[in-house]
Amino acid sequence: MRRLVLSGVALAAAASLATALTGPAVAGRDDTRGPGPGPGPGHGTGHRAEPELSGWAVLPADTFVPGSEASGFFTGNAVAPYPGQPVQGFSAVHRLRDGVYLAMSDNGFGTKANSQDFVLRVHRIAPSTRRGTIAVEGGFDLSDPYYRVAATTWRDGGCQAAAATTGLPAGYTCPPRDRLLTGWDFDVESMQVAPDGTFWFGEEFGPYLLHTDARGRLLEAPIPTPGVKSPSNPTLLPGETANLANSKGYEGLAISPDGRSLRAMLEGPVAGDPPTDLRVYDVRLGRGGTPTRFTGDHDVYRLESPTHAIGDHIAVNDHQFLTIERDNGSGATAAFKRIYLVDDRDRNRDGRLDKKLLVDLMDLANPKQLGGPVAATDPFTFPYVTIEDVELVDADTIAVLNDNNYPGTGGRGADVKDVNEYLEIDLPRRLDVDQRLLAR
Repeated sequence: MRRLVLSGVALAAAASLATALTGPAVAGRDDTRGPGPGPGPGHGTGHRAEPELSGWAVLPADTFVPGSEASGFFTGNAVAPYPGQPVQGFSAVHRLRDGVYLAMSDNGFGTKANSQDFVLRVHRIAPSTRRGTIAVEGGFDLSDPYYRVAATTWRDGGCQAAAATTGLPAGYTCPPRDRLLTGWDFDVESMQVAPDGTFWFGEEFGPYLLHTDARGRLLEAPIPTPGVKSPSNPTLLPGETANLANSKGYEGLAISPDGRSLRAMLEGPVAGDPPTDLRVYDVRLGRGGTPTRFTGDHDVYRLESPTHAIGDHIAVNDHQFLTIERDNGSGATAAFKRIYLVDDRDRNRDGRLDKKLLVDLMDLANPKQLGGPVAATDPFTFPYVTIEDVELVDADTIAVLNDNNYPGTGGRGADVKDVNEYLEIDLPRRLDVDQRLLAR
């Protein structure tokens, strides 16, 4: 993902904007829907001709995990280190029954080389669309206390090795060997919760699938993708050529309604595949002592342009999915940010997933003028470079969030630090949602 450098001047401007956008710094969990009509008579029956923004909330960019370690020492940013671990870069979300979301931060600051001091974490966030704010209510870190990772991790030998060879940034000292995982170890980009309460993460360095318990502790060794390696894969042998570009691993991860399988979508093409075609692997989850395995089958999702990327991929039912496809533009250069309804039954028999435009995030009806002082336009636009989260609220409402690439700028102004925005979007027609996928 593209990362933008923030200047000191932009910090001050962003702080003023964040205050204007958010009001109170902490919001209660008193409202998780917008002021729109909500489910009921006339909702989702085709009375609206187009998708409509029905709820909006924002998390200021400079939000940090309370009591957390300083971070950003390896970024080279003039304003680093930051006072803690930023609550940022949401790359996957899971809605709970009370309207709270589990929101997973990505690997930190964009690359393996600058995210050593960013601890991988899943946050609990509570959007209040009435107040327009997002409260952070805790969460958990990812860790490897059972030594499932064969490679050296940053907080258990990697830092000491770097200190003895390349050296460490001024002011940074090696943390305790506590087996916490960082953005140097894995680049997590997608997440699903299984019916047994365990978590599955898709990541990009391998690319691997990671399996943890509800406290983020790895339960088994990272599961590699058969025949696919990125340049950051720790098992890449001397002279071996990677066949997947860096940062093009599992950006999408859908779980089946019965919770027995995953559909894992790469963000970029495997070498030899057409540049517009992304693989969506079929993965059967282990049960009763049987191991999790790639079945050997995969579907193909075709991008509208080889310059595009996907941001998320979740299931609606056994055959349909929601997929975010986006360009790499931000702010004034953003043009293509869309959500497609995708079907694996291939009714046109072209060998690829069928897709139908569901929501254009650059042209979203906003009659209630939601979006704060800089986004309350009709139509509403969502011009962030990386929009990486979509979730089902109910059969005719979806939630969408962005990855703000902290401390990136440009979405709402050239020198304005990007925030995390939460959107609720009412659809004109109900999706054929399998109820088992709602607020598991």
